Amino acid sequence: MVCLDTSVIVALLRRDEDAHAKLEKAASRGRTVGTTVVNLSELYSGAFGSKRPAQELQKLEAMTSLLEVLPFGLAAAKKYGELVNAGELRQNPIGDFDLMIASIALTSEEPVATRNLEHFSRVPGLQVEYW
Repeated sequence: MVCLDTSVIVALLRRDEDAHAKLEKAASRGRTVGTTVVNLSELYSGAFGSKRPAQELQKLEAMTSLLEVLPFGLAAAKKYGELVNAGELRQNPIGDFDLMIASIALTSEEPVATRNLEHFSRVPGLQVEYW
């Protein structure tokens, strides 16, 4: 499986050709795709805050119904606490949401597909793919 970050889901919703090509390539290799509850929170916030919430919610729910949703459980909470206090991330934080997403991916042993390499590539042990 690959865990899609908010930036990739937004690109897919906007019908970005590169993101769709990556999705098709993943599907052809038998990879499943998912996301986290944190990403969904970000996406729902954007949908409710948009000029057309009903339409955006409909698109979002159609997309997310196809995704496995990884929870923020006890193991991820512990990993978050570890990472937020780790060396470079303590001195130069990447933001709580991104760190929570990374913690979920790490404890689920899944790579993160993102367009935000600047943040996610700094998380120790996290596999990151640019989509």
